[in-house]
Amino acid sequence: MTGATGFRLLEHTADMGIEAWASSLEGVFNETARGLRALIVGDSPTRGTLQHRVTLAGGDDAELLVAWLNEIIYHFDTTNLVPDSFQIDRIEKGCLQATIRGEKFNPEKHMIERQAKAATYHQLLLEKSAGGWHTRIYIDL
Repeated sequence: MTGATGFRLLEHTADMGIEAWASSLEGVFNETARGLRALIVGDSPTRGTLQHRVTLAGGDDAELLVAWLNEIIYHFDTTNLVPDSFQIDRIEKGCLQATIRGEKFNPEKHMIERQAKAATYHQLLLEKSAGGWHTRIYIDL
């Protein structure tokens, strides 16, 4: 891992992984969402003209991460929202509040790299260390 924040995609036999790191929990959720965006639409250009506010609950931070990524996949699948950026407003006591910004899918502008089905608990890792936060999560394709 290089730099204070970032992500990389991980090859897997039937899935695709995202590894992300940041100095804060909010930052690692944001970086993981950016990784999911890259996994789905690569570097297709987007503008944040639409936004969806999200409130999610989970038993712990790892469960919230899975719910967060599944919420992004849900909006892509049901409202054709190609995500552009993410803002984590609050994570505390099993609750996440965030905003997903993006635009409607346009086949002339956006290329689908991979069809994501769901974020999984398979080998899920979310940990805090002296250097910040680190996560690894696999997406079912």
